[in-house]
Amino acid sequence: MDIEHGIKAKKKQKVSRMWIIRQLCLKHFGAKRPTAIQINNIIKKYNLNRYTPEGKKRSKEVIKEHIAKAYAKLN
Repeated sequence: MDIEHGIKAKKKQKVSRMWIIRQLCLKHFGAKRPTAIQINNIIKKYNLNRYTPEGKKRSKEVIKEHIAKAYAKLN
């Protein structure tokens, strides 16, 4: 895990959704450059998608909640 992002997360600053997806790919697959299939698997597994299956955009609160749960899995 990148030290800079770890420090930022502890100070309650923003952690991007894509950074979490990349870190989870590193953890699960060990891939430095994950494939699109691996990224999609992580997004589905941790429910980090931006849109609902009906095509509506998810609210920021819901996305933040799932990002927090995924970040907790990193540590």
